[in-house]
Amino acid sequence: MLRIMKAKLFVLITVMALQVAGAREFRDFTNQAGKKIHGELLDLVEGKVKIRAKGKVFEVPLDQLSEADQTWLNEWDLKRKGEEDQLYYKEEVFKDDFSSEGFGEAWRHYKSESVIQDGVLIGKTIDIDDHAGVDSIRFEGRRDMQVSLKFKFAGEEANRFNVWFDDKDFKGSHAGHIASISISPTGGSIADAKTGNMENGIYEMKKSAEGLDEETKKLLESKTSRFELDMEKDKDEWHDLLIRTKGDKVVVKVDGKEVGELQSEGVAHMTKSVVSLTTNANDVHYDDFEVKAAPNEGLEEESVEEDTEKK
Repeated sequence: MLRIMKAKLFVLITVMALQVAGAREFRDFTNQAGKKIHGELLDLVEGKVKIRAKGKVFEVPLDQLSEADQTWLNEWDLKRKGEEDQLYYKEEVFKDDFSSEGFGEAWRHYKSESVIQDGVLIGKTIDIDDHAGVDSIRFEGRRDMQVSLKFKFAGEEANRFNVWFDDKDFKGSHAGHIASISISPTGGSIADAKTGNMENGIYEMKKSAEGLDEETKKLLESKTSRFELDMEKDKDEWHDLLIRTKGDKVVVKVDGKEVGELQSEGVAHMTKSVVSLTTNANDVHYDDFEVKAAPNEGLEEESVEEDTEKK
């Protein structure tokens, strides 16, 4: 019996050793001058790569390696952290840390008095009874997108803000609205605006004297997902927001935690070409605003196939 147990233990240790050995990563690394070295990748921390080569351990700044190595190492780092989703949204569409004196040329504004001050976008609305202040960017249309930003509710008037995905060339919904994510100190929502509350017929019905009928109200319930949050206003406390759309699904994370998701057909609109921040009513602060996208290559054919199947 003891001999059998020892044999099993030996096999287990051997398997574990092989697994560890299999996890080791060897690569030819190239610096900016074109010099190559073959070594074992040990770690990547704070922009420095730790490599074992020729019996010694070296720490090399990431930016001293070739662009190909930098790309590979960044992807390797995301995979080992279980953050492969970031690799999907690899096209940087727009980025602004608001370190400039004012808004850049890419920004557009509607009913907004927002300003850039001390490296922060301060959202302000001219007249909330008319329309929330809108600060937006426009770009070539994409289907699957990622928006990230920092925010804080910096004053008592900071009640809510929305991140909108729009297509101003789309005529089937009010103002080309496709999807909306709303954030307040106590909660938020995700809405399919294209086939939901902003669809032209529904939007007109909402404004009519009769209002929405019961069937439409029930439909709209399926077009919106709500979630709870617990934040304080008028505090110097920044939060992280991450929004990802993929196909007909939206996922929202706040401070690294998934708080809500929605799956609805309108979200899959192929040409989201506007992302905007709407501030209700004043003094929502924004920073590190970034928009990324997945390439549309191949998605157009996928969309045609889906439309054909529906027909």
